[in-house]
Amino acid sequence: MLLRPYLSALLLVIPAAARSQSQPLLLRAGKVLPMDGPTLDGGEVLVRDGKIIAVGKHLDAPAGASVRDFPDGWIVPGFVELHCHVGGPGSDTNDMVLPHNMELRTLDTLTQDNAELLRAAQAGVTTALCIPGSGTTIGGLGTIVKTWGPSFQQRLVKFPGAMKVALHARGGNPSRHAGDLGLSRLGLHWMLRQVIDEAHAYHDAWTAFEQGHAPKPRFNPRLDPLRGLFRCEFPCILHAYGADDTLTALRVLHWGHGIKVVLSHGEYESFFVGKELAAAGVALNIGPTLYEFTQSRMLGNASELFAYGVPTSLCTDSPVIAEEELPLQAAMACRLGLPSEVALAGITLEPARAIGISGRVGSLTAGKDADLAVFAGDPLDPRNPPLLVLIDGREVPASPHRP
Repeated sequence: MLLRPYLSALLLVIPAAARSQSQPLLLRAGKVLPMDGPTLDGGEVLVRDGKIIAVGKHLDAPAGASVRDFPDGWIVPGFVELHCHVGGPGSDTNDMVLPHNMELRTLDTLTQDNAELLRAAQAGVTTALCIPGSGTTIGGLGTIVKTWGPSFQQRLVKFPGAMKVALHARGGNPSRHAGDLGLSRLGLHWMLRQVIDEAHAYHDAWTAFEQGHAPKPRFNPRLDPLRGLFRCEFPCILHAYGADDTLTALRVLHWGHGIKVVLSHGEYESFFVGKELAAAGVALNIGPTLYEFTQSRMLGNASELFAYGVPTSLCTDSPVIAEEELPLQAAMACRLGLPSEVALAGITLEPARAIGISGRVGSLTAGKDADLAVFAGDPLDPRNPPLLVLIDGREVPASPHRP
């Protein structure tokens, strides 16, 4: 019964009153990009108690409000990262004795003060899904956190945030080179099918018991963490490359068991199955590589998939690419053909929707967390630095290297 805390911690959310500042703050800027509504020229955002109170023009400043003007600035939602391996000691992202580690969790590795996440926060990346590495097929449970805050408990957004699964056997992870099963795709994917089939049967048995239709099953500490996938409490974030592994993910998890999947990486010509991905409604989280040289052309992974209608977001896979470079990933996607408004949505609202936290972050909407950034201009232009970053209404300490 040691894994019962997974269930009780499932939607651990800290009340806003416990983590926010009460003085109202009115921000005025040359542009406000809410992401779920039209751009406002000369717009304003009112923040209080860690929440966005109003977004619009000519807002009334409450009594005692602080007012800050950025005549040439752009206000955007805080950026959201879905695929990173930072937040704790770098060596603690993989445990590769067993091929399946669904009971492990990044929650036990994250620290309160982390230099990589602080740099991310200073660059406008305010929310991150910290996940296990890809050394094994099932790496464990990921944790969604704010990248900066007064305490770890106040930074915690949701646990579990996702289950990490990896499919890739092109001589790299999670291929097993210890002489046991899992060196090839044949072995890796067979093992995954077996454990997911087993977990689904286990979930059905417990569901029948909970509904009073069957006797109580025996508790299985290894299979129990997977029940959240079948209850749709969190998605599977799946490390997959190319058309082959991408289709395997759909076949085994999405089509086979109805599991919500966010396909992360999406490289090596995953766009060759873009039509199938769009029909399945599966979200793609592209990065760290954003391009392919194929058919004598340089093609952008994100732009090609978006053209098929696939919900598309972007990632760094940090520390592969530094977490603070997430907006640069969006800028590169634009250079490779992705429309700029889609690229900005790809690091704000789209990843928030994909991971199931768009009720709190991802857009400038009244009632959501006051996570936002003010840039000197277009945030996808690397020449424009962040002038102000708020997380839960608190100002993130500026980088000493900020221009």
